[in-house]
Amino acid sequence: MSPIHNRFLERLSQAQRDKNSIAVLGVDPQLDTAAIPGVPPGYTLARFCCEIVEACAPHVIAIKPQLAFFEARGLAGLEALREVIALARKLNLVTIADAKRGDIGSTSAAYAEAFLGDGDFGCDAVTVNPYLGSDAIMPFIAKVKAGRGLFVLVKTSNPSSGEFQDLEAAGGGRLWEKIAARVHGWGAEFARPDGFSPVGAVIGATYPEHARRARELMPQAIILVPGYGAQGASAPDSIAAARADGSGVIVNASRSLMYAYTGQVGASPGEAAAQAAASMRQALNDALLKAKG
Repeated sequence: MSPIHNRFLERLSQAQRDKNSIAVLGVDPQLDTAAIPGVPPGYTLARFCCEIVEACAPHVIAIKPQLAFFEARGLAGLEALREVIALARKLNLVTIADAKRGDIGSTSAAYAEAFLGDGDFGCDAVTVNPYLGSDAIMPFIAKVKAGRGLFVLVKTSNPSSGEFQDLEAAGGGRLWEKIAARVHGWGAEFARPDGFSPVGAVIGATYPEHARRARELMPQAIILVPGYGAQGASAPDSIAAARADGSGVIVNASRSLMYAYTGQVGASPGEAAAQAAASMRQALNDALLKAKG
């Protein structure tokens, strides 16, 4: 496959055009708490997640299942994950496995096959952790050559992310900036004529000033932005890493979509999620339009 032809990027671009959207549904079925069950009464895990995916499909370009919430539920959780991915494929949604994997080369190769292969959990793209270095990333890069995509953790949205990511690195600059520069290097050979590469990055919406710097360091990257909604980031915050023409970012929301029904009396989980997804898409589009002037 020629480096400039990448099925993941082509599918993502087509979905954005078809739906006029940059919204991504995070499929994060929370674990039970004293205040609220992770799965609504009367639902199985698979039925709940699939109802949300199907309801949001007209408004989102991709789903991003967070593997931890499925793995925590054992075999039943993994079976539900398989069903969610299979449904997303039928609905022509791009799938991003939020796995955050990265290990020694042979282990990374197994992870890459699990999440970027053709098996039950195979997706269009996967999130990866770069902290073991290039040899941990290369097996995933090999899958990019076969048409898949990566999102490398660069600057995350959690409150303590700066504890390590903001440390000063040798030669100047912060650690996350060094990783961003490396991501640009990994992705450069795969850049398409429009300038985008299937080697992308995760940049949290809760740090918009870092997002703008990240765009400078990674001009070719598609940036996956978590933090919208329940984590407190606004639509303008979430598109801070966009190019001047508004392209290059996709924005994830999880709990604010999946659990929208908890704030709407009488609405089913699917109905409430669809309304929330439509509102999210519109808010992001409005923010992009305003940013472009």
